[in-house]
Formats: sequence, structure tokens, C-alpha cells
Amino acid sequence: MTARSICPILLAAGQSRRFGSDKLLHVMSYQSEAKPLILHALNPWLEVFPQVNVVIRADNTALLNLLSQSPFSSRLTLITAENAHKGMAASLVRGIKANQQADGWLVGLADMPFIQSPVIAESQALLQEGAAITQPEYNGRRGHPVGFAAAFLPQLLALNGDKGARDILSVYAGQILLINSPDEGIYRDIDTVNDITDV
Repeated sequence: MTARSICPILLAAGQSRRFGSDKLLHVMSYQSEAKPLILHALNPWLEVFPQVNVVIRADNTALLNLLSQSPFSSRLTLITAENAHKGMAASLVRGIKANQQADGWLVGLADMPFIQSPVIAESQALLQEGAAITQPEYNGRRGHPVGFAAAFLPQLLALNGDKGARDILSVYAGQILLINSPDEGIYRDIDTVNDITDV
């Protein structure tokens, strides 16, 4: 039997309103390396997947240029979201629509550089084995990435607003397969400059 094709989607179309500038371009030091936040966030995904989809605002020329000129640009599929201002769901729908043929999707956020690759790899493996929904958990708190089987395509394409896929997770809570995360990286994101300086 052919292994299920799981499509990784990293959402990078936010406005960074609380940060004060485009946080994904902000250079931060992490694991002894100083580089833009988005590149740190991509690292664990590229350790697991040969190709990663990144959803970006259509008007974010600086981010598009950074990624298209990065050393691993050939491994990135850049998807522009013209209506990203409508909320996270619009970006997610754009990423799903561009990859409707997949057997499932693993969705992450580009402002979360602390997620470890084993969590991403385990999520992918469980989706390939037939899990309906996957979500990591650490100390009773759930986070990202979140995985969905192809059966949820209609529900995903119907999303709107800024809650992402939270409504789906609520309605189908009984179908979520939880993954034990070894640390808080699954829910630790960068919202303000202080989140950077605390690293």
C-alpha cells in the first residue's frame, strides 16, 4: 500500500501588529545561530519534509524575497494569500486549496521557532497511519502543529475568521489523537519583542 501523502503547511501571513514590525524578518539568536525568525521556524519542518508549503501575504515582498533567496528555496513552495487580512482561516484555506490532492495536512505557525522536529515527524507518521486529527500536548496544554486527514477537506475549506481551525477541533474533539511533546515549544510563540529577548 502506498504511504499517505501528508502536506506540510506553515502559515506566515500574519500582520505582526503586537510586534511593531514584521516579526518573521526579525533576526533572533537561537541554538547558537542568528537569523530571521522565519528561518528558525522552518528548520524543524525541513528536517522532516523534503518540501514545505509556506503561506505568505501577497504584499509581503520582503518575506517573499527572503525565502526565494534562501539556501533552501528549492524546497519551499510559496503560496500567496491575497485575503490574509481576513484572518488566519483565510490563510489556512489558501494553503489547503493549493494542496487539495493530499491525503492529509499538517499545519504549523511561522512564529513558533521552538517546535522540535520529532513532534513534527510523529504527527506526520500518525497521519500516514490513518489518524483523523493529531495535536501535540505538553503538561496538559495543546499546541501545534495540528494534523487533519483528507476527510476534513470540506470543513477546512469552509473556515473563516481569525480562529483558524479551532471550531473543527472543538466539534471533533473525540477524534483527536494527542501526541506527547517533550517541551513547551508546541505552544511557545513570538508575539512581542520581549519574547525575542527572553530567548
